Amino acid sequence: MKSQDVLLLIKLICLEQREREQQRLAGEMTELIKQGDAYLSDQWRGWEDHSEQDPPVHNDSYSVRALQASLGISKTEIASALKRCQYIGLLRVDPDTQLPRVNNKALLGFIEHGLRYVFPAKPAEMVRGIPTSFSAPMLQGKLMSGGDLIHVWPDAYGNRKGQSVTPLFKTVPGAVKKDHCLYEYLALIDAIRLGNAREANLANKILREKVLQS
Repeated sequence: MKSQDVLLLIKLICLEQREREQQRLAGEMTELIKQGDAYLSDQWRGWEDHSEQDPPVHNDSYSVRALQASLGISKTEIASALKRCQYIGLLRVDPDTQLPRVNNKALLGFIEHGLRYVFPAKPAEMVRGIPTSFSAPMLQGKLMSGGDLIHVWPDAYGNRKGQSVTPLFKTVPGAVKKDHCLYEYLALIDAIRLGNAREANLANKILREKVLQS
């Protein structure tokens, strides 16, 4: 298993959740998109790359080409990751829609018990970047910090300075600018990779609740 596999699986979870939300709220879709775009614009102001946010989810959103565009991973790597994840049981193909669906419980089990050992992270030098772990905007206030330093993914357009954390995969800083859900989940995953027992347990709890929501 490779780190880009985890990134791909989390992206697929985000797509499926957005797909279900669209199905439930089809009549209000236009207004929701407008509100979502405005919110995302505020979140990225100051360090956005001006790339277009992910469009509404449809079957083509799951194609190798679309996943390449949203994640910055080559089509060859995407195809290989899909095969690996299906082989080890973290992914299946829905027999009705033929869309890839993540084995959420199995993935959450790996993230909780194995991810920090397979893909460890350690804060390094001070750099400008995108806040991650409990320093990310959507997670602030979830846990009282014991210090003043924050954790960031290095990014030339970052509007915060903090201790550098190598992202799960090199394309993460660009990918999260296009998908607020992906950003939130990867920040939680970094809290698990970086945090002490209390922080990791809280991040696991939040991640599990969000991923397994109906």
